[in-house]
Amino acid sequence: MNDIATEALNKIFSILAIVSISISAIIFITYLFSKLFSAKLSIIGNFNKLIYDNSVVFSWAIATLATFGSLFYSEVSGFIPCTFCWYERIAMYPLVLILGIGIIKKNHEIWLYAFPFSLIGLLVSIYHYQLQMFPDQSSISCSTDVSCSGSWILEFGFVTMPFMALSTFLLISVLLLIPNIIKKEDN
Repeated sequence: MNDIATEALNKIFSILAIVSISISAIIFITYLFSKLFSAKLSIIGNFNKLIYDNSVVFSWAIATLATFGSLFYSEVSGFIPCTFCWYERIAMYPLVLILGIGIIKKNHEIWLYAFPFSLIGLLVSIYHYQLQMFPDQSSISCSTDVSCSGSWILEFGFVTMPFMALSTFLLISVLLLIPNIIKKEDN
């Protein structure tokens, strides 16, 4: 049962990782389009408003799903996290609490506290992913138990756990940063 569930989640989370990268790109391109062309098209304005009004909720939902996913992989599937996986968890897990408090308190400024965690997680996951993709680097060993260049998952030839973390942190970072840049520019 666990193998079937793990295989199914591998596919689902891999697809979600690719979707996350795509959504991040769409949000960023929409922002650039509105700035470069001074476009005040209603569809862009509506999209920006949707993202801004719900950025904390979307970010919380994404962080919560990522947290449950990482716990499933380690506690149910038996995947032992490497040192960089732990660093990524250290950056992700507090986001659930911080963003949850922001939702409860209806405090949009909570992004100021959440964004550093997502940015640090993004940087760690970028480094971790490139370490997996190019494992022949100098003797960078993060643990004697679990190699940081090894991979429990490889879907579609490029999606690994660090890629999933990278896509998650990227989307959370974009969701927290871009709407607040737009808000400041509009004021």
